[in-house]
Order: sequence, then structure tokens, then C-alpha cells
Amino acid sequence: MNPVEYKPARRNRLREILVDVAAGVVTQLVVAALTAAARLVF
Repeated sequence: MNPVEYKPARRNRLREILVDVAAGVVTQLVVAALTAAARLVF
């Protein structure tokens, strides 16, 4: 396995993980905001 060929694959995998984590954080924030809004309304 050539290191030059391996680096981009590793970088892409790391980017996928970061995107997944960011999406999870955004989802949690949206759920928290909706829950807070529901508490205010009801």
C-alpha cells in the first residue's frame, strides 16, 4: 500500500466521520430547540 495513495482515503474517511458527528450535533440542537418551543407553547 503506497502512502501517497492511502492518505486521501484516510482523509475522506475522517471527513465522513466529522460530517456524521456534525449532523448528529445539529440534529440534537434541533430536537432541543423544538422541545423548548413545545414547552413554551404547551
